[in-house]
Amino acid sequence: MWYSIISSILLAQTVNAWLPQDRDLDAFNQTLRFEKLGKRFEPSLPNGVTKIRGVNFGGWLICEPWMMSREWSKMGCDASDVSEFDCMRNRYAGANRAAGNQAFEEHWRTWINPETVQSVHDVGLNTIRIPIGYWSYTDIVDTASEPFADGNLMLPYLDAVVQKATDLGMYVIIDLHGAPGGQQQDVFTGQNPNPAGFFNDYNFGRATRWLTWMTNRIHSNPAYASVGMIEVLNEPVSRHDGGNRYPAPGEDPGLVQTYYPAALRAVRDAEAGVADDRKLHVQFMSSKWDAGDARTSAAVAGDGRTAFDDHNYIGFALSSTGDQHSLMHSACTDSRLAGGEDFLITGEWSMTSGAAWSDADFFRRFFNAQQQLYEKPGMGGWVYWTWKTELDDPRWTYSYATYLNYVPKDAAGLENNVYQDVCAGFT
Repeated sequence: MWYSIISSILLAQTVNAWLPQDRDLDAFNQTLRFEKLGKRFEPSLPNGVTKIRGVNFGGWLICEPWMMSREWSKMGCDASDVSEFDCMRNRYAGANRAAGNQAFEEHWRTWINPETVQSVHDVGLNTIRIPIGYWSYTDIVDTASEPFADGNLMLPYLDAVVQKATDLGMYVIIDLHGAPGGQQQDVFTGQNPNPAGFFNDYNFGRATRWLTWMTNRIHSNPAYASVGMIEVLNEPVSRHDGGNRYPAPGEDPGLVQTYYPAALRAVRDAEAGVADDRKLHVQFMSSKWDAGDARTSAAVAGDGRTAFDDHNYIGFALSSTGDQHSLMHSACTDSRLAGGEDFLITGEWSMTSGAAWSDADFFRRFFNAQQQLYEKPGMGGWVYWTWKTELDDPRWTYSYATYLNYVPKDAAGLENNVYQDVCAGFT
C-alpha cells in the first residue's frame, strides 16, 4: 500500500516556504471537517492530511472550447473560433468590443464561483489550481495586436473565489497557464500560435511583470491568504510534442537559462519584505515534462522554496488507450518522482482513455490506482483536470465522477482509497 501522510518535519528539511499543514488549513484537518458536517470522524484514520488532493478550475479564466461547446456558443463564439483570442478578434472587433467584454465577464461570473469552491470542499478535496492568462494584467497587453477581453474584469470574480477558499481553509495554486505569445501550439494558452511565440526577451519580460504583479496581489490582499504557490509557466513546448514543435523558436536554451531564473527573481524581489514562512512556493514544470530541467539554473537549484509540476495523462501515452490492463499496469508500476524535485505535485491528470466511461468498476479502480501513484512517498499529491466541463464524461469531469460514485465523495473516502489493494494482477 502507499502512505498518504508525509511528516511536516521531513518536508521542512527541504523547503521553508509555507505548506498547508504549517497554517493548519481547515480543509486539511479531517476531524474538523467531520465535526462541521455533524459526523463523528472514523478513529481508524489519521486526524490530518498533508497530501494535496485537488481539482483544476479549467475553462474558467481561460476558455477551452473543446470541453465547453454550449458555453462557448452562449458567449457568442463560433466553433471556428478555436480560442479566446480568435473569438474576440472575429466576433467582437471594433464597436462590438464592449459586447465581447460583457460576454466574457458573464462567463467569468458564472462558470466558477464561490459556491463551486464550497462544492469542491464538500467532496473532500483540499486544493484548487487556478489557470489564468497574462491578459489578466491589462498593463502588459498589446491591445493593438492582442484582442483579448479586458482581463481586469475577471479580477473581482477571482478575488471572490480565492476568498471562499481562504474561508474554507483550502490551499490555492495560481498557474500562469497562458503566457504572452503562447508557450505551446495549443488553445489552452488562450490563443492558437504557430509556432509558439513566447520564447523571446520581450515576452519573457512581460511574463515576469505579470509574476511581480500577481505576487504583490497575493501578499497585499487578505482574500489570497491561502494562496501558497505560483506556477511560472504551464506546459511549454516539449520533446514529447509531435510535429517537430520542439524546440520552439528561442526555447532552447532561453526557457531554462533566461526565463526561469528571471521568473524566480521576479517573485522573490516582490517578496523582499515578506517573512520566509509567508513566502510562496515558486513552481516549475517537472523535468519529466521534458522541456528542460529548471534545476540546471543555479538560481532555481539554490532556492529552497521551489516546487515542481508533473502532468500525466496515461490515456494519451499508451498506444492501446482502451486496454484496461495496460491502463492499470501503467498506473500501478509508474513512478512520477524526479531527482532533486523535493516538492513535486501531479498538477494535471485525468481518467481519459479509450475505455467506455460507463464501466464504473474499472474507473473506480483506475482512479484509485492513480491516486496512489501520485501520493507515493516523495510525492506531494495531485490536482485533477478538471472540476467542470460540458462533456458529460467522468473521465475528464471530477464533479460528474463524484455524481456517478466513481470517486469518493468525502475526505474519509479519499483517505480510505490509499489503503486499498487495487493493483493486484497489474504489477
